[in-house]
Amino acid sequence: MNPSADVSLVDVDHEVADQLLALAKRDASPDEVAPPLGGPGWNLERTAWFFSYHSAAAAGLDGPAAEKSWAVFCGQSIAGSVRLKRDGAALVPTAETGIWLGRSFRSRGIGGAALDLVLAEARRAGLQRVTARTLAGNSSAQRLLAAAGAALTQDNDGTVLAVVDL
Repeated sequence: MNPSADVSLVDVDHEVADQLLALAKRDASPDEVAPPLGGPGWNLERTAWFFSYHSAAAAGLDGPAAEKSWAVFCGQSIAGSVRLKRDGAALVPTAETGIWLGRSFRSRGIGGAALDLVLAEARRAGLQRVTARTLAGNSSAQRLLAAAGAALTQDNDGTVLAVVDL
């Protein structure tokens, strides 16, 4: 299967947010999807944050949150989420990206296809640079970012900064 031909980004409305949360609960660690709020697991605080985040991001890069999130679909199946957030302090038009996929959708080329799609969205929005940050031990994410043309720099805090000039 060539997943890139079958991967798409879909705006996150209430129905899609419900599907994303169901995927996250059954196929991802809460820490991969949401900040550690209110203790372990999918508690009320994390769930409220999740819906609030996607609701705010629905206004897009030019909205108050300066952020846009999409659901990643592979065919008819929801696979995860990807985002862009403007960096207003950058010297050139820049946004940070991040992605999470359900475990059952990883290592199938879906992440790379989703990253290609979000980079295309960044270009359409007039951005000149996209950054991402991952843990130094996350070699899969680093390979994905490098394949998209990112320059990787290891920081002293245990993370790797990826920069893609568009």
